[in-house]
Amino acid sequence: MTRSDKPAQPPLMITLASVAVVIAALYLGKGVLIPLTLAVLLSFLLSPLCDWLERRGLRRIPSVLATAALAFTALGILIWLVVVQITSLTPKFPEYQQNIETKLRSVQEYAATTLSKVTKTAQGMGEQLVSTTTEGEDLSTENPIYSVRVVTSPASPMQIFGGMFGSLLEVVGTAGIVIVLVVFFLIRREDLRDRFIHLIGKGQVTVTTQMLEDAGARVSRYLSTLFLINLTFGVSVSVGLFVIGVPNAMLWGIIASVMRFVPYIGPWVAALMAIGFSLAISTGWSMPLLTLGLFVVLELFSNNFLEPWLYGRNTGVSGVAVLVAAVFWMWLWGPIGLLLATPLTVCLLVLGKHIPQLSFLDVLLGTEPVFEPHDRVYQRLLAADQEEVAELLEGYLKEKPLAEVYDMAFIPAMALGEVHWQLGEINESKHEFIIQSLKELIEDQRDRQQERRAREQMVDREIAAGEQASEQTIRVDKIGSSERSIVCLPSRSKADEIAAMMLAQVLESGGNRVQTFSLTALADEMLELVEACRAADVVCISSTPPAAVMHARYLSKRLRARLPQAKLIVGLWDPQGDLDKARERIGCDAILVTTLADAERQINSTIDHPLPRPASQIMHSVSQAS
Repeated sequence: MTRSDKPAQPPLMITLASVAVVIAALYLGKGVLIPLTLAVLLSFLLSPLCDWLERRGLRRIPSVLATAALAFTALGILIWLVVVQITSLTPKFPEYQQNIETKLRSVQEYAATTLSKVTKTAQGMGEQLVSTTTEGEDLSTENPIYSVRVVTSPASPMQIFGGMFGSLLEVVGTAGIVIVLVVFFLIRREDLRDRFIHLIGKGQVTVTTQMLEDAGARVSRYLSTLFLINLTFGVSVSVGLFVIGVPNAMLWGIIASVMRFVPYIGPWVAALMAIGFSLAISTGWSMPLLTLGLFVVLELFSNNFLEPWLYGRNTGVSGVAVLVAAVFWMWLWGPIGLLLATPLTVCLLVLGKHIPQLSFLDVLLGTEPVFEPHDRVYQRLLAADQEEVAELLEGYLKEKPLAEVYDMAFIPAMALGEVHWQLGEINESKHEFIIQSLKELIEDQRDRQQERRAREQMVDREIAAGEQASEQTIRVDKIGSSERSIVCLPSRSKADEIAAMMLAQVLESGGNRVQTFSLTALADEMLELVEACRAADVVCISSTPPAAVMHARYLSKRLRARLPQAKLIVGLWDPQGDLDKARERIGCDAILVTTLADAERQINSTIDHPLPRPASQIMHSVSQAS
């Protein structure tokens, strides 16, 4: 085998290997990447303020320094206020010791009996084990039993100092590095952007620029939304604790708001602090229970309603992706990873949208549907889930009219099933199930449509009966009494018959009188069919792939030979070929349409008399004119 004959490595394997290398690099380089990521995100957040100051005439460096000083000073003041509040509470803790001891004593009384039983059982088992071991040992052994104890040397002053202040110095050092990086990123933001575009987007400047703008907008919206949610949460906690009667309610609201920047864990840390404080100051159990209930209600409302709704709308990241991202980034970078989980996930989603090799990230993390409407319908039909297909129809009808729903979802799904059946990709039983399910679904929709039409006619009759006879009401009765007569014919297959039923429903909803024929009528009752078509205003032929043109051409020629003056419309639903060639092949002066909406428009323009309107609509327009 030559080198050129060797099979190429599958793209999936290359992608998986690249992802593994990136994850390993993120884990090993977290000491450098965490401050860098924090600085980039803060730069995204503070750059609009810098731009605003520069537009007001302030130069670049002063505007950056002013922005950084304002932001980090506000953060420092917030931390200082929290420390001062906590310090003021510390001397009062001995006063609350009696309340805590009383509550612990009451809890101990409830658990004393159970603990006593567990202790006695454990002691009995221990004595039995010791006696068994003693009996099995040879007490006359000459080897004595020694007790070994490891004594460690006392720690040096430097070790004590490092243990006490090491973590604090690490936090202060990381904060200093972040502040310096933010200042330099803001000063050189245009230059850094151009260098990044040149490095990453060589030959694809447009895509890289759009990707950076998209990432910046999404991350900025996320941070703004997060700040708003956390502020609302903190204010709600402060108000709730004030109503309950917990002192320093503002302090606990600030702590709850700040801790909530750490997803999923931070709010409950703040809740434990507030609940513990309420235990210390209260003599009963009502205040701690009310505090617990307040946090549970607020957190459930935020997690199950606000966050999935707002984050999904503003960032495009699904709620499940937020949960998975929180677990992943916490495993990778620890508590800081929780803070950065959603912004980093948003950046990955943007990469997946703009880079084809990373499109799987958009599929896994995004909120946009991965299936087109007709693919969803067809997939549910293949899975024999008729109930969900009906739910999809009802959901689509809430947003779009009936003709558009059939055109975008159900006719393409049925055509796809016909093609797969002809190619042998689905068996006969599955094909029959798809056809029968669609037929039952359309018949159910037709029954509902007839019920609605009957209610509307009843309302029209009540309106006409309640009004005095006038020229306008007489004109309404005359206009409303005229109906179009339309015949819908399937060309060959059962799918053609179902598409004809869909077209009939759309036309009937517009006030037309529609008659449909089954495949049996086309084969055995051609004379009756021709007589029905003679009295019709329009004859519509319905045909679906894969042999739509050939079947439609055959039926059109037969009808044109018997009915030379008929107004003929041929519907080629979901066509795949050249429409001009199809129009030439069909001929017969037929009007070619490809959607139900086009067929309805052609019928409206083909028939001379205007479309009748319900009496209720005309009476409404007459009353407005008067």
